[in-house]
Amino acid sequence: MPKIEKPDCINKNCWLAKTLNHSPYSRCQYCELKFQQCLFLHYQIISLILITFFLALFFVVEGKISELVIICIFTLVIVYGYFLNKSTDKIIKANFAQREAKLALEKLTEKLEERVDEQTKDIGEKNKYLQELLNMKTDFLRVVNHQLNTPLAVMKGYFSMMEEGSYPPDKARPAIKGGLERISSTVSDFWDAYELEGERMKMEPKKTDIAEIVNALIAEKQNLQLARERKLKIEVQKPEFEIPLAWCDCKKTAHVISNLLDNAVYYTRQGSVTVFYELIGKNYLKVNIKDTGSGVSDQDKKKLFQKFSRGKNATDLRPDGSGLGLFIAKKIIEGNGGEMVCVSAGANKGSTFSFTLPIYKNQKSTSEGEKPATREEKIVIFGKPSRQK
Repeated sequence: MPKIEKPDCINKNCWLAKTLNHSPYSRCQYCELKFQQCLFLHYQIISLILITFFLALFFVVEGKISELVIICIFTLVIVYGYFLNKSTDKIIKANFAQREAKLALEKLTEKLEERVDEQTKDIGEKNKYLQELLNMKTDFLRVVNHQLNTPLAVMKGYFSMMEEGSYPPDKARPAIKGGLERISSTVSDFWDAYELEGERMKMEPKKTDIAEIVNALIAEKQNLQLARERKLKIEVQKPEFEIPLAWCDCKKTAHVISNLLDNAVYYTRQGSVTVFYELIGKNYLKVNIKDTGSGVSDQDKKKLFQKFSRGKNATDLRPDGSGLGLFIAKKIIEGNGGEMVCVSAGANKGSTFSFTLPIYKNQKSTSEGEKPATREEKIVIFGKPSRQK
């Protein structure tokens, strides 16, 4: 039988128990009734009334009260009280046990409901994750089928023509070389995406001259055949401030800038591609790459930086894209303590891809004891790119 020990045994509903600050009887520790509803109190009142009634009755009938009558009455009261006391004990303890069992059952039910809810939520999340994996697998197979099979088919065709003697090797070699480079680039993108998905790509930050990287890449992109055919103007806008050195992985950041410039050239049929800089407070350098190209619709913005994601018009303008470039670029920038966003007024209205990098302030690499930047330390709120001056 469960038992509540002091001080929890005090029945706050009972005037007597509350006044005495302890349970008058052992059974009282199981009772939660008010003093006026106490069964033993009722027995005492009824017993007192019956004793008074019988004594008065005998006195009226006999004119006196004999000792035998008094003994009989009190014997009956004591025996009746004894059995009533026992039965009252059992009733109160049974009610207490029932109440405790009910509370335990309610707690068990509540815990079971919580477990069921947790398990249901967990199953739902796992199903969602599995669905995402299936979608990723479908996208992966689609991209692999296109990105690898297409150049392989071209290379196979040129080899067949070379074997038949219908096409000179000197003319076939550049096409075969281009196919190999495309396969190599695609495999490299897949590997980078795999590493970044698991957050295992190691960054080796050092002080980096971003302006030097941008100037070298601008000169390179100006000589692209597509840029010359479309007569695109690719330039850097010189800022009114001295461009500070950045703290980042030089090689991987150069890959990001090159990727963004390539996208700007591929998705701009006419007009210009402009790089300009901003300072975000005293800690961040912001690099903006603005084009007058196809822009980004509101629908495409939602999945712009996801793996294997490509806009509706992207396939027409650049059929050999893997859909991994922006995903990799964003991960690299975030791995260097910055952020990347895209601002576009909509389809065919151009776009600006912007990213931030920490300014070099005598930082040391993590291997030399620097604590990696936390999300709170590196967060930068992007607004619309500043208008060019």
